[in-house]
Amino acid sequence: MPYLSCLFALVGLYASLAQGAVTCPNTLAFYNPNLRTACYNATWFIVPVPKAAAESVVQPYKLITPPASDKTLFPAGLSAGTHPVVVSTGLQNDIRMSLLQIKEALFSGSIYVPYTDRLNDGKTPFNYGVRNYIGGLNGEDVRGLIPAIVATLGGTTVFVASFIPENEAYARVAPNEFIAQVKQVIVPNPISGPEVKPEAFDLDFTTTSSPLYTDKAFHALINQPIILTNGLCQRNTYYFNETFTAPASRSGNLTLYGPISGSVPQALAGKYTKQGGYSANGEIVGYNPETCSVAAARLDPKALQ
Repeated sequence: MPYLSCLFALVGLYASLAQGAVTCPNTLAFYNPNLRTACYNATWFIVPVPKAAAESVVQPYKLITPPASDKTLFPAGLSAGTHPVVVSTGLQNDIRMSLLQIKEALFSGSIYVPYTDRLNDGKTPFNYGVRNYIGGLNGEDVRGLIPAIVATLGGTTVFVASFIPENEAYARVAPNEFIAQVKQVIVPNPISGPEVKPEAFDLDFTTTSSPLYTDKAFHALINQPIILTNGLCQRNTYYFNETFTAPASRSGNLTLYGPISGSVPQALAGKYTKQGGYSANGEIVGYNPETCSVAAARLDPKALQ
């Protein structure tokens, strides 16, 4: 949910210092003083779903066929009749805009459908946001309320969420096993309960030396411009070229929870096993909304490598 980096400043006006440690610095703020910047310690998974399922959630747009034969992206290709969906969760740190620096890290998670044909030209890929989530550290979910409201008004529908673990991007539960969980907050009541928090998605993953997808594939997919609900698009450019990027290839299982028990569209709900993922510290430069053709033309090719 990179769009939210521009809105976290609102939360910072009310927040105290974070309890969780900053996991990566923001070195791009100096060069982009008037833009939104942050460092995002996150895990992304590419999940091939039936093409018809992906088509149903991006309507009224169509899909562009991904370059499945491009071995620099998809060494093993993609299964016939499928389309990639990107699921991510992580912790945004060192959030800045102009002279403001937000000391508090905030969680964000998302489900996107890349290779969406926003321009209807059959070749220019965009990301379609299926779900976006935001929440505070240490169980303080409501810290995400203000940016969620403002983001929704600005063109990105966002839901307040609860994240597990409560102060890290993911939790180590065994020497080589990690988990992360996102729950949408519908009725918050952290003091006395009860609360209504339907599941959004779970990740259970390990580090692997045999990745399904290259690092470049993740960079290429997550850097596609985001389609907003107001007719515009937005570039949120991720860079993974610092010494603290610490990339790691992952293999794992995901569960996306449908509307009966969770908050994800039924077309995408299900259990996905042995999927390919990527964890890294990526720095974000978030640009202001612009026309979709301009957003596509101004993509920085260096971020796609």
